[in-house]
Amino acid sequence: MAQGIVAVIPIRSFSDGKTRLSHLLSPVERRALIEEMFERVVSAVRASGTVARTAIVSPDPEVLMTAGRLGNDVVAIRQDKDRPGLNEAANIGREWAESIGADAMLVLFGDLPLITPADVQSLVRRDAPVVIATDRHGAGTNGLMLRLGGASGGRAFRFSYGPESRQRHVEEADRLGMESITAIGIGTAFDLDTVDDLERLEATNEALPAVRAIDRLSREQTA
Repeated sequence: MAQGIVAVIPIRSFSDGKTRLSHLLSPVERRALIEEMFERVVSAVRASGTVARTAIVSPDPEVLMTAGRLGNDVVAIRQDKDRPGLNEAANIGREWAESIGADAMLVLFGDLPLITPADVQSLVRRDAPVVIATDRHGAGTNGLMLRLGGASGGRAFRFSYGPESRQRHVEEADRLGMESITAIGIGTAFDLDTVDDLERLEATNEALPAVRAIDRLSREQTA
């Protein structure tokens, strides 16, 4: 195991998320989906054999309690209300990574339903100081591998999540003189936010149990 590499998984809440699916899924269904995706991401990271420790960064006490029960290689970090948003969550994760002397950090979203250990390995084992795992549209950033040690510049890197974040992260790496590469993998490219995403996931053999249940109920109601 590469002791110098850690993962950071920001997640806002189990119960207050995926609101763009609220007209299609009940709160119970959305919660089940969010929890299963989170578990899939954490499991992929741990099974990859490439990450020493994982930090779950969240403002939600329930998420933190769940993270605290996952084992000694997972740490729960509270995101204070005065530091909201995904960019601050990544900053908080970097502060933790630096405090334990990590050489690199991998930030992954918690809504990657197809991610596998091989996807994590692919990102971690690349040599570039900045590795951007883009979404399937080539616009967003679903994963970001950032080298922190030496003169890499990773400690000064400004996270810029949101629409078109991939290009902003490339430009930030350029500003710091850091080489960056963009990686496209099935497991990291597919994030779930919209009805179209849900329909695409339903059509795969890798659909999560919650998605299969939703699909089954939908067919039963229309039969």
